[in-house]
Amino acid sequence: MKFLSYALLLGLAYIPFSFAETSVNDVNNEIHANEKGALSKCTDLLPKGHSYTISVVGKSDKETANVDGKFKGRFDVSDETEKPLDKKRSEEVKPFIQCVKNTVL
Repeated sequence: MKFLSYALLLGLAYIPFSFAETSVNDVNNEIHANEKGALSKCTDLLPKGHSYTISVVGKSDKETANVDGKFKGRFDVSDETEKPLDKKRSEEVKPFIQCVKNTVL
């Protein structure tokens, strides 16, 4: 009887480990091409006919309780010239910039 109890306890201890291994292997973190993220959706607002470079560089402070100080950084958009956008192009990309500010940053 003791032997059966030990075997049962060992079996019960083994079950969670076997499920843990299975669940970790079954996690799928891939993003499929048909699933658009917020930034990708915003790029639909960029004017056609140009190539754009979008950069977000920031620092996230997880040590402070101050909501305003949790993320600080830069968000830049440039076209194929790699120079700051001129006044006309800046106006054209405003909807994109507003979309990113509202949904991503």
